[in-house]
Amino acid sequence: MKSAIRKHLRDFAAIVVLVLIAGFVGLYVLAHQRTTLPAWVPMFGKQVFVLKGQFSTAQAITPGQGQTIDIAGVQIGQITNVDLVKGRAIVTMHLDPKYSHRVYPNATMLLRPKTGLKDMVVELNPGTRAAGPAVKDGYTVPVSNTLPDVNLDEFLSVLDGDTRTYLDLLLNGGAEGLSNDGTTLAQVFRRFEPTARDTAQITKLLGQRRQYIQRSIHNFGVFANALAARDQQLGTFVENSNTVFRHFANQDVNLQRTIQLLPAALRDTNAALAQAKAFADQAGPALGALRPGARALGPSLVESRPFFRETTPIVQNQLRPFTRVATPVVKQLRPAAADFAAATPNLTTTFRVLNAFLNGLAYNPAGSREGYLFYLAWLNHISNSIFSAQDAEGPIRRGTLMISCLNLASLNAPTINPSPAYSGLRLLAQLVNGPNFTVRNLGPYCTKNDLAPPQP
Repeated sequence: MKSAIRKHLRDFAAIVVLVLIAGFVGLYVLAHQRTTLPAWVPMFGKQVFVLKGQFSTAQAITPGQGQTIDIAGVQIGQITNVDLVKGRAIVTMHLDPKYSHRVYPNATMLLRPKTGLKDMVVELNPGTRAAGPAVKDGYTVPVSNTLPDVNLDEFLSVLDGDTRTYLDLLLNGGAEGLSNDGTTLAQVFRRFEPTARDTAQITKLLGQRRQYIQRSIHNFGVFANALAARDQQLGTFVENSNTVFRHFANQDVNLQRTIQLLPAALRDTNAALAQAKAFADQAGPALGALRPGARALGPSLVESRPFFRETTPIVQNQLRPFTRVATPVVKQLRPAAADFAAATPNLTTTFRVLNAFLNGLAYNPAGSREGYLFYLAWLNHISNSIFSAQDAEGPIRRGTLMISCLNLASLNAPTINPSPAYSGLRLLAQLVNGPNFTVRNLGPYCTKNDLAPPQP
């Protein structure tokens, strides 16, 4: 073989050059046809970050056909393989290494068609740093964070028979209504430019909130799966709701009456709120003025704690038992207290007069004159001397009786002073058992003019 190569060296060199050129061109074509070459391939090989996603179904995914992985519409990798593991589709993806540190454990994946021919693309939401550190090479996104593509037949299969019939009638009716008039409808659609422009703006804003929409769709999918697993509970909920609405329907008269009374109630509420506003306007400054007192009340309460600690046992062990014992007595005294309350005005007047009497008795005038209290001590001394003597019959009351000559003579001679006022004087003379006085034995003490009766 060596001799043959020597003989045809030129031809052999040309063949080698053509093979090298063909290999280079092939690698170049493969590199620009979304084919990821291993890192050990010179010039065209590159390092990749392997990320896997677990889907409930991987329909229309064809590895090697350039199906990509996008983040916010930007291609970051492509699908390289699909495997079936324990009834789940495991989709293997190769990502650009510069995105390896931007995928987190709460990342989500959505499988969506890019064209009507089911050219699939995986929309990746890398997640947030709050979920933890970035995932490592070979990480598998769980099925709870992925959603497959929903076909139109799957959407229609959810509809019941009546809804499908109504949808069929709607489409047939629309076809009959637009028969031979499609141009007019197209012109109508052309006039929707402002609506389309506003819709585009709304879509743009929705695109800016794509993360929230994806999360909402994912959560709705989880919610729908949970509802599908609890159809019996949903049926019970619908039956109970039907019962509740039936009771509401039976109360339509009361609801109408309530609605009729609602305006008056709102007017009264408005008036009450207006009055409450006036009260709030007055209470605001008042409460503001009370703030210093409230601030000062805190230290006062702190200082009062020792007093409360000392008085608590007294209230608990002494006052409360006394209150229990005194309660029956208070109940019995309640009628007497009511009667006493009726006499309170008279007692008030009596004590007012008594207070004036005591004030006059205790009054001591200025100067050399003395008040009644000074003479009250003398009266006490004199009263004591009145009963200082006694005999076998008991204490003897001493005293001095001063009487005029005419009155003294009239005790035994009523004709001298026949006035009825002297009858009491005669009774007093008989009670004290005094001596008999006549005009004759009064001569040495009384003159004739003293004994003369008063002239009318």
